[in-house]
Amino acid sequence: MAERAAIRSSFSRAATRYAAAAGLQRVVCDRLLELLPDRSAGLVLDLGCGTGFASTGLHARFLQATHCAVDFSLGMLRAHERGNGVTRVCADAHRLPLASASADVVFSSLMLQWCDLPVALAECRRVLRDGGHMCLSTVLHGTLAEIDDAFAGLDAHRHTVSFPAPEVLVAALTDNGFVVDLMRCETHVEYFADARALLQSNRDIGASRVPDGARRALLGRAALRQVCNRLEARREARGLPLTYQLAWVVARASSGNRS
Repeated sequence: MAERAAIRSSFSRAATRYAAAAGLQRVVCDRLLELLPDRSAGLVLDLGCGTGFASTGLHARFLQATHCAVDFSLGMLRAHERGNGVTRVCADAHRLPLASASADVVFSSLMLQWCDLPVALAECRRVLRDGGHMCLSTVLHGTLAEIDDAFAGLDAHRHTVSFPAPEVLVAALTDNGFVVDLMRCETHVEYFADARALLQSNRDIGASRVPDGARRALLGRAALRQVCNRLEARREARGLPLTYQLAWVVARASSGNRS
C-alpha cells in the first residue's frame, strides 16, 4: 500500500508537466484509439486516464455512451481535459468502484505496467459484461533497457519497473477470462540530447518511481557520473537512445469467466 501511495504521489507531482512531456504516450494512445471495436456501448471506462489524451477520441467513437475516466492520481484528474460530460473518478485499478458486468469497453493506455497485472486484469474482467472489450496498450520486457544497463552493478536496487514478456501478457489475459483478438508489438526508440535529459524524461511523466525494491536515497555524484557516462557511450547520430517495447491489445471478455 505504501508503494502504491508513493507511485500515486509521483504521478500527481508530474501532472502539470505531463501533457507537454508525454509525446510517446500520446502517440501510443492515438494508435490504441484506432483499434477500438466497431460496436455500441453503454458505459466506456478510460482506466488510467491521465490528463485525458483519449477523451475526445472515445467520445467520437462512442457518442451515445456514458464515459467514466478513472485515475488513482488526483493531480492527473485535476489536469484532465474537461468537457464532453465525462465522469471523473479517483480510484485504483486493483479495486474499481463499479458494479460487476456494468461496462462495455475498458480502454487503458500505458497504465497496466504500474499494476499487479493479474489483479488489475481480473478487476477489469469483473466490471466488463460478457463479450465486452478490453483495449489496452502497455510496455513489455526490454523497455528502458539502456537505463537498466547504465545502473547495473552500482547498487542492489531496481531502477525501472519489471515489464512482462509478450507471452506473459497473453497468459495473464487468458487466465483472467479474456480472449485475445488482436495483439501488435513494436519497438520504439526515443532520442535525447544528453544523459540528464534522458533521465529527466521519466521524471517528467511521473514514471521514475518503481513499485518495489527502489532506492530511497539520492545517488552519489560519482555513481551518477558513471550512469551518465554509460548512457553517453551509447550515443548515436540522433542522440542518446531510450528503447520502448510496446504492445497494443484488443481482447474480449469471454462468457462464464467473470472473477
